[in-house]
Amino acid sequence: MAWLGLLLLLVTGVRAQCPTDQPPVWPEQLVIVQRRIPDDGSGNATTVTYYDYTAGANLVIITNDNDEANPLYDLELTTGHSYYFTPTTQTCQHIRFPVGVLRPDWLANATFLGETKILGKYVLAWTKADFIDYYADSQDCSPVSWYFHTMQARFDTVYYSPGTTVADTSLFHPPSYCNDIVREDHSFHAEHQ
Repeated sequence: MAWLGLLLLLVTGVRAQCPTDQPPVWPEQLVIVQRRIPDDGSGNATTVTYYDYTAGANLVIITNDNDEANPLYDLELTTGHSYYFTPTTQTCQHIRFPVGVLRPDWLANATFLGETKILGKYVLAWTKADFIDYYADSQDCSPVSWYFHTMQARFDTVYYSPGTTVADTSLFHPPSYCNDIVREDHSFHAEHQ
């Protein structure tokens, strides 16, 4: 009889609902492509994020629409070091960033805002620490969009692949032209981990 219930579930196309009593937890590895849309209209961009908690790295490649030849790489490591570099110009800024790589459950203790519709999808909305508004697909919990409060920009998901990591893991290491001059950044507190 259990097979009849499974068959009925498959035929009707009903999927499990994303829970509303706790925010989504990320897989330990994911690739996400998003469109960054700032509030002030200063310029859209495509971001590709390679999140790999097991490798201790998060790499975000930001390609501005008005300067596609010079993408900015944002490499965050669990060591608390972040590197912002542009391979085409071999420029680099090394920042001490105490948070490091966010844990998969980094949305823990977020406040549930309810269900709404974004980009044609029903989503569950969460907010955390005047830092981010996060919108997850109400059916499968995948990220649909998020909004960074301080950056004042929305990031809309166009591709999401859980369980995938960067093809070339050497990208999880800062390039040789990044020196050891470190700037401390205290603008992001530990409660965002």
